[in-house]
Amino acid sequence: MPLPRLNSEQKKLDRAFLSSLNFDETGIEINRLSLIFNKLCINNNYQLTREYFRDFLSKIFDLNDETIVERLFILIGQGEKTLSLKQFLSAINLLLYASYDEQIKFIFRVYDVSADGNLQREELFTFLRKDLLIVNEKEDADMILHEFITLLFKKFDKDHDGVISFDDYKRTCQENPTLIQCFGQVLPRLFRKQMVKSMLNGNMSIISKNENNLTRE
Repeated sequence: MPLPRLNSEQKKLDRAFLSSLNFDETGIEINRLSLIFNKLCINNNYQLTREYFRDFLSKIFDLNDETIVERLFILIGQGEKTLSLKQFLSAINLLLYASYDEQIKFIFRVYDVSADGNLQREELFTFLRKDLLIVNEKEDADMILHEFITLLFKKFDKDHDGVISFDDYKRTCQENPTLIQCFGQVLPRLFRKQMVKSMLNGNMSIISKNENNLTRE
């Protein structure tokens, strides 16, 4: 795609990286995201903190699961305490424009806390426990959740080896695409992505309002 005119922060990025992104061909989205990034980082030497990243995802993309947002920050930031502009653009590019294969790979990495290529029962317990609704107060929440995870394993563990490998996860999601984020919402819903794209390419009022709220907090 034609590359946009670069501002001072974007000049630190190589053009090969910018060309690899899937943003609009006019460069408007990259420029506007760069402006948002600069405003969010104005008091932190152009490095995005965990707190501002978390609030940005919550208010702009409606991603509110603290465990998952923390995993996103760790994976995107590669273990660093802050995010650079390059990492921020990579993150938004993924949230808005990831292909189906890219989505499956990234979501699995988020769930795979141990980074061993398999999903263990303990990992699913971490993601699902907070969302469990107890209908009967006398019932044991952990017991109910363990039973639920057992059902999930019957669905996902294709080779019955006691773990959910990436191949297990991918095959199950291909059979039933609605299960792709069944362990917790990693990527924004379609209508939210469409809204953000629309705002980046036209009406920035909602983003600007939320962005101002972030910088005042």
